[in-house]
Amino acid sequence: QLILSTSLNITSMSDASPQVHMRYFAVQGAAETLRHVMALGGIEWSEDEWPVDFSKYSTEGIRGAAPGFAKAQDAGELDANLSRGPVCIIDNQPALGQSKALERYLARRLGLMGSTEMEAAQIDAISEHVRDIKDKYQKAKGDPDQKAEYFAKTMPDFMQKIEKAVGLLPGSGPALVGKQLSLADVTLYVFLVDFFTDKKEAMASINNCPRLKASIAAIAAEPNIVKYREARTMIAT
Repeated sequence: QLILSTSLNITSMSDASPQVHMRYFAVQGAAETLRHVMALGGIEWSEDEWPVDFSKYSTEGIRGAAPGFAKAQDAGELDANLSRGPVCIIDNQPALGQSKALERYLARRLGLMGSTEMEAAQIDAISEHVRDIKDKYQKAKGDPDQKAEYFAKTMPDFMQKIEKAVGLLPGSGPALVGKQLSLADVTLYVFLVDFFTDKKEAMASINNCPRLKASIAAIAAEPNIVKYREARTMIAT
């Protein structure tokens, strides 16, 4: 459970901060961008944090490796996400699934989706661009030659395109959209800093992208993000 200061000048969709309980593994995985959204927004949340014994995964599957996950499945606690995690219970309302939907919803609640509907759409678009280049990695990572090509050319070229797209928008940074850091900045940060095991190669992809580099630096310096990352115990996956 984390309690973070609200250092950002944000406008929320609701007067009250959302109360969030997340059901997920004690790993970064599909929930890590969502955790960073909540951290940047300065709210408190709690998690189930199911332990995972990766030594059992190859023989017993995820249910055997994570008994807490299996118990939650059997109890119907993950039905909102088709028996998968993460699932969030927000303000004691019916459970919500799908990590991207959760990211967008909580970003709106926390004032991290821009100051206008157009900015919200621009933030959403950048986040989807990041998902596109992530999908390309998932297809390439199994083949050494394709993986090398991904880091040498595919990813740098794609990041240059995102840099160009960001340059079309009003503003000069460090936020990618508008004047305040948003879901777009968080999504880019978690992708580049946390997602890859080849971290040096990933960061090299933005060597010629000053706007993207400024966004990454701004998120890394945010006090709420610093506090969250210093305290987190989630296993990188």
